[in-house]
Amino acid sequence: MIDLGSEYLELREEIRVGSLVDHELQVTEFFRIYSSISAENGDTPDMEYCPVLKEGLGGYRVDGYAFDLLGDEYIEAGDLYLAVCDYRQGAELTSVNSKDVDRAVEGVERFFNAAMHQKFLESLEETSPAYQLAILIQQYKSRIRRLRVVLFTNGHLRVRKNIFESKNIGLVTLHTNVLDLERYSKISSTGGESVEIDFDEDFDGAIECLSASIDNVSYQSYLFAISGAALAKVFATFGNRLLEQNVRTYLQAKTGVNRGILRTISEEPGMFFAYNNGLTATASSVRTSRLEGGALAISHVKDFQIVNGGQTTASLLYARDGLGRSLEHVYVQVKLSVVDEGRLSQVVPRISEFANTQNKVSLADLASNSPVQIKIERFSKEVSVPQRAGELHSSKWFYERARGQYKNLFSYKSQSERRKLEVMYPKNQLVTKTDLAKYELTFDGRPHFVSEGAQKCFNRYTTMVLASLGDGSALTETWFRRAMAKAFLFIQLDNEVQKSEWYKSDRGYKAQIVTYTIAACAEGFREQDLQIDLDRIWRDQSVSEPLMSWMLGEARRVAKILKTPPENVRNISEFAKKEFCWARCVKGCVGQPDEVVSQYGISLQDYKSEARVGARDSVRNSEIDFEVAILGLAPRVNDIIREAKLCDAASPMSMSALSKIATGRLTLSKGEKNALKQLLERLEIHY
Repeated sequence: MIDLGSEYLELREEIRVGSLVDHELQVTEFFRIYSSISAENGDTPDMEYCPVLKEGLGGYRVDGYAFDLLGDEYIEAGDLYLAVCDYRQGAELTSVNSKDVDRAVEGVERFFNAAMHQKFLESLEETSPAYQLAILIQQYKSRIRRLRVVLFTNGHLRVRKNIFESKNIGLVTLHTNVLDLERYSKISSTGGESVEIDFDEDFDGAIECLSASIDNVSYQSYLFAISGAALAKVFATFGNRLLEQNVRTYLQAKTGVNRGILRTISEEPGMFFAYNNGLTATASSVRTSRLEGGALAISHVKDFQIVNGGQTTASLLYARDGLGRSLEHVYVQVKLSVVDEGRLSQVVPRISEFANTQNKVSLADLASNSPVQIKIERFSKEVSVPQRAGELHSSKWFYERARGQYKNLFSYKSQSERRKLEVMYPKNQLVTKTDLAKYELTFDGRPHFVSEGAQKCFNRYTTMVLASLGDGSALTETWFRRAMAKAFLFIQLDNEVQKSEWYKSDRGYKAQIVTYTIAACAEGFREQDLQIDLDRIWRDQSVSEPLMSWMLGEARRVAKILKTPPENVRNISEFAKKEFCWARCVKGCVGQPDEVVSQYGISLQDYKSEARVGARDSVRNSEIDFEVAILGLAPRVNDIIREAKLCDAASPMSMSALSKIATGRLTLSKGEKNALKQLLERLEIHY
């Protein structure tokens, strides 16, 4: 049970400290925290902070925005997300009622309506956030079909229904969503939030179904056909929260929509059920009822997630809103697997993997519990930071592969235990999986991808980099130390930019300035056949003063470039997302090290040579460790065999290995070892 009073005070303190460190308003820090949570949960895409405020009669307020437009510029369909903050600084938690929600939404609606007109645009200062946002709305207004207003509040939402009625504004449908303290607390501690669909109450009635499972306490399955209209309505309400994280990642890596699906809807809607493969979905529980004729029907679903069929679902909504097609005769088949809540995190990724075998990118590789992610986390637990001069304790970097792990590390601990953990894992040495993607892509010369936001950056990193690493055997301690050195350099430069007088005199776009500066400097070193000496940064746990001073100077030059874009560019945040910003305006123009700064580099040949030595040592140590681990598996082998069969996760080769161990034969072939390693990773059995 969440203690919301304590959560409120803890969040308030986090915001207070963060705003002091960053020299920002508290509401700015509040937006940063909530928008990050919102994007990870699927409520919104990555949002840009854009404070717009007009008080008094006819006033309006918007704090941030995001566009979710399909990749084809000729497709007229998409969502505009506008966030508005209701941040409360009182000593105690207060309630948010329906009138509070209506008032906030009406203010956003007034701004949206005004921004659709050229006369309003002409009344604004070109440098103002209101102008920056309004001109984007003008640019994309023909493609906006849904306006999704998201209210961020640290109050406690007290309304009868959590699903708010949609309304039409001309051709645009307005949807309302509220992220309050209770939802924030659940998401931040568990990494996600359950989607509960009440078909009876909100979506035109219970759906007739067939039960497809027999006498299995931990698993049930149902087959049913849902109307295209109902499915589109569900997706319009919940958006990407319906899509299991892997599917969400996969869809965001694609562009356009499935034209075959759209053609069937337009030309042969009655044949959609026959031509389409339908959906594979999961849930933790369902509530069934009997229809008047006695047929079984699903009336309520908890933890509903689509693990295959996201493209179909998105295309139905586009056909309805973008093309104006009727979905009256469209039906979609659904296979719903109901898995015990405690096993969802284990089973859902496997269903996702097996249901999506036709995809080129293995979706299991993109999950937080993939072998690659687990191996990075293990390094963070095993590799200690070199002890700095004068320090009495060593520490470690904490890699958070799933939302809430760092916070939960301190849960239910005594004060003395918490202090020990804070020394071992200080907060300034916390790296999330989206942080890692940001650091890695920055050093690889892709700051325009980093500028797209945390979730899109992570999606690109997983599909471009992590998916190619397979089981993670290519990752070594050398790779991990260098990755954390990148994190250290990134954090240090961010702090120095924050404190600099030139930044204080013209604030804004710090995230873009830092990623572009590091990318430019790393590229400058590479042009001299050098690499920034990350091994030295790791050993010293510091960045030398000459190197940091030079990079800070380059950051000032980058800031000037970003803040004086070409004449045809009106929005700086959008400018930073474009490849031409990097390739034509920044790359090669800044970041050229002089003779003094070049001393803090290492030749690319030596850099790669040390990485190869680290890889050989890692492989050799890994093989020895695994042979030792096989001895420890022997007493548990029968339990492992049972669990593997229950989850249907074993291959013939891994079962052969387990059978050998069960009979006392511990000499395994290379293929058996690899298969057994993969099985243990899937079952999350540490060895």
